[in-house]
Amino acid sequence: MPYSRLLWSIFGLFLFLTSCIKDEAKNMEADITQVSIADSLINAKPIVNNRNVVIYVKPGKVNLKEFSLEFDLTPGATSIPESGSVQDFSQPVYYEVVSEDGQFKKQYSVTLLESSVPQNFDFELFKQDEKKKWIYFYEEVQGIQQELWASGNSGFALTAGTNPTEKSYPTQATDDPKLVKSGKYAAYLETKSTGFLGSLVKKPIAAGNLFIGSMFTKSIIDIQTRFGLPFNRVPLSLSGYYKYEPGKKVIDMNGKEVNVIDECDIYAVLFDRVALMKATENDDVDPGRTWLNDKDVLTSPHIIALAQLKNTGPTKSDELVKFDIPFEYKKQYSQNDVDAYRYSIAIVLSSSKYGAIFQGAVGSKLIVDEVKINVR
Repeated sequence: MPYSRLLWSIFGLFLFLTSCIKDEAKNMEADITQVSIADSLINAKPIVNNRNVVIYVKPGKVNLKEFSLEFDLTPGATSIPESGSVQDFSQPVYYEVVSEDGQFKKQYSVTLLESSVPQNFDFELFKQDEKKKWIYFYEEVQGIQQELWASGNSGFALTAGTNPTEKSYPTQATDDPKLVKSGKYAAYLETKSTGFLGSLVKKPIAAGNLFIGSMFTKSIIDIQTRFGLPFNRVPLSLSGYYKYEPGKKVIDMNGKEVNVIDECDIYAVLFDRVALMKATENDDVDPGRTWLNDKDVLTSPHIIALAQLKNTGPTKSDELVKFDIPFEYKKQYSQNDVDAYRYSIAIVLSSSKYGAIFQGAVGSKLIVDEVKINVR
C-alpha cells in the first residue's frame, strides 16, 4: 500500500474512533448506590431504596445537627447538596440527584435515626410512587418519618405494564369500613398474577406482603427481601386484627395446580443482628449482612424468639378477627444487649404463605390492622 494511502487510512480510522467516543451516550441513571459511614457509628447497614436512605445510628455517637455523609452515585451523576457536605440530620435531608445527561432527576430523603422500630402499627400513613403508582407505608416516630415497611410492590412494578393503578398491586391500603378496625385505613394484601413475563421466569404469582425491613430490586429475576431493623425492647407477644380469604386455585412456580387451600402468614422474629453479621463476614453474596432473607428468616441459628400465627386458613367471621401470638424464646437474651440495640425485629404479613417460592392462589386476600408488639 502506498505511503499516502496508509496515512489516509490511519486518519480515517482516527476520525471514526473520535466520532464513536464523541457520540457515546451519557448515563441516564440518577441514583444513590451506596453510603459510606463507619461501622462504629451504626446499628445496621444503611438501607438504600429507590427513593430513600435510612441509617440507624447508635444513640449519642453522631452529632445529628452537623454531620457529613458520604455516598456514591451512578456514573456521571451529581447531587444537590453534594456528597460529603455537612447537613442537619435531626430531620430528613432531601437530595436531588441529576443524571449525567441532565435529563433525569430523582429526589432522595436521607434519614439518620437514633430510635428503634416502634411497637404500634395502624397502617394509616402511606404515600404513592409518582411513576408506578404503588403505595408504601411508613410510620412517624418522634415526628420523624420512618419508612420501615417494605413490600414486593417495587418488584411487581416490573410486570405491571405502562399504566398501572394502585389497585393493580399486591400490597394496598383499604378504607372499606367493614375491613378497618380503627382509624380510616387497614393494610390490604392480595395475591396477584404476574402475567406472561412473570410466568416466563417461573414467578407466576406475587403475594401481597408487608414486612419490616427493605426490598432490594435489581431486576425481575434478582429481588432480595431483607428482613429486620433494630429493636431495643423484649417482646412478649404480637397482636392485632386480621381477615383472610384464600383464592380458588393454588399454583406452583411452574404454573401447575396444587391440590391444597392457600394460607396466609403472620409472624414476627427477634434475632441477634451482630452475631449474624459476624457469621456472614465471608459470605459471597452479602458479606457481613445485618438482615435475614427468604431462606433463613424462620430457621436462622441467630433467632432469639419467634411468634407465628398457627391458624393460617380462612377466617370464618365477616369481621376482622383478633390474634395475640406469644413469642417463643429459642435462646436466652441479654438485657445489656437489648439496651445496646444488638437485636433486630421483623414483622412479616403475607397473603400466600408460600409466596416466597411463588406458590399461591391469585385472589387470596389478607387484611390486617392494629398490629402491636407487646413488650415487658
